[in-house]
Parts: sequence; structure tokens; C-alpha cells
Amino acid sequence: IEGVFPLGCCITALLIYYNVPPLIAVIAALILGGVAGFITAILNTKLKIPMILSGIITMTGLYSINLAILGLSDKYAITRPTLAIDTKKTIFASIQKIFLKLDMSVKLSNTLSTYIIAILVLLIVFIGIYYLFGTEMGMALRATGDNEKMAKAQGINTNLMKTIGLVISNGLIALAGSLFAQNTGASNVTSGRGMIVSALASIIIGEAIFGRKTYKIQLISIIIGSIIYYLLRAIAIELGVVEFLDLVSAVLIVIILSLPLIKKKFRKGTKNAWNSWFNKSLCIG
Repeated sequence: IEGVFPLGCCITALLIYYNVPPLIAVIAALILGGVAGFITAILNTKLKIPMILSGIITMTGLYSINLAILGLSDKYAITRPTLAIDTKKTIFASIQKIFLKLDMSVKLSNTLSTYIIAILVLLIVFIGIYYLFGTEMGMALRATGDNEKMAKAQGINTNLMKTIGLVISNGLIALAGSLFAQNTGASNVTSGRGMIVSALASIIIGEAIFGRKTYKIQLISIIIGSIIYYLLRAIAIELGVVEFLDLVSAVLIVIILSLPLIKKKFRKGTKNAWNSWFNKSLCIG
């Protein structure tokens, strides 16, 4: 995620720089993100490199690739760390123009265009993912993620499912990067830094509120969790403590992930204390 997100930013910035329509830039980012996921899958399924290490290798390589992509905008340099985007050429600008014609302020029209595009893309992705994972292939994908050994025992080609899953997920990550770059008006090769913590925190917050009752609830919980997480970031910015938010998020993730062990230890300790008290009561009796 920390390599593919800026990949979406960089390819979008470069294409818009060369006057490519913003929608085409978004599609290009989606495809290139899928290619990055495919490379990670090949490293894992064909070369048998552990999944986490495969992701790290791809992320490391993408840093140089992102520098080279932005470098294509400058004939005097091979690499480039940042590239500004003309906000009048972004996917948000077309909707913003409609609101400006209605005599709305620039700030309000910009905010409304951001919300409309974000909600529209979110709905498309939500509906697409929901129906995809309801198909036979989608069930196989979920089974592979939940229990790979059991899925393989049921005759599922788990290597193929891993590849499809990584292509889809990395494509969506790059899509998010593309929209992020167009919304902020700039692309930077380090824009994905800390994104894994934000993603995990969003998922954990959502699951803590909604649980994992059904697949639809899981998808909704991720959306709500991400909204809550970024609301917390906004509050942190207002309070002037945003520098420590990633640390707080990391600690929160550790606490929540260790909750099953803490509960187990607590129950065991409570049970032992109860047995000890009960035995003493019998002896006194």
C-alpha cells in the first residue's frame, strides 16, 4: 500500500501534466496498481517468497519507479520527487464548475465536488466488490483468505485466488491514490507513508463497532471506520497533536489485536481466583 498508493498519485499527475483526460488517468492508475499487485503475487506464488517479504520488495522497487515516472515530466532530470497538478484539469473540476455557475463560493464548490466524487466512487466500488464476492469466484477468494489450507483441500486454486485478490486490492489502492493526487493538486513519492497504519486503524475501529456478522456489515464497517478515523485526525489537527496520531493509532492497533489474549488471561485468572476462593470456603466449612 505504501508503494502502490503513490504509484496512483504519480501516474495520474504525469498524465494530467501531458493533458490526458482525468478519467483516463484514473483508469490508468487502476490498471498499473493491478500490475503491481500481479508482480507481488508472482513473487509469492511462483518464486515462493513469503507474502510480507513480497510486498516489501514490490514497495521498495516502486519507490524508484515512482521517482522515474515523475521524472518524465522534466527533460532535464531523470527522477523527480514531486509534481504539481493543475486543479482545473482534474476530475473534480468539472463538477466544481457547475457549482461555481450557481454563484457558490470556491471553497464550498470545491468541498461539494470532493464529496460527490468520493461518494460516487465509493458506491461503485462497494457495489462492485459486494456482488463480486457473492459469486463463486468471490466465495473462493474469501475462503482462501480465511483458511488457505481448507480452501486448497476443497479443490480451489489458491495461487490464482491470491493473484486475483492482490490485483483487485492494489488496483483499488492506486485508484485512491489517483483521486487523492487530483484532490490535493500534487503528487509526491512519499504520499503513501503511514497509510498501512491508517488502513488497519480504520478496519479495527469499524469492526469494534459493527463486528463481523455478515459480509455486507464488514464492508460497511470499513467505510464507517475510515470516516471515524479521519474525523479523529481532523480533531488532532485542530488540537495541534497530529504528529502523535500515528503513534496513538499504532498503540490502539496493538491493544485491539492483543485483546483476545488479554481476555483469555483475564478469564483464566478469574477462574483460578474463583476456584481458590471456592476451595478455601470448603476447607473453612
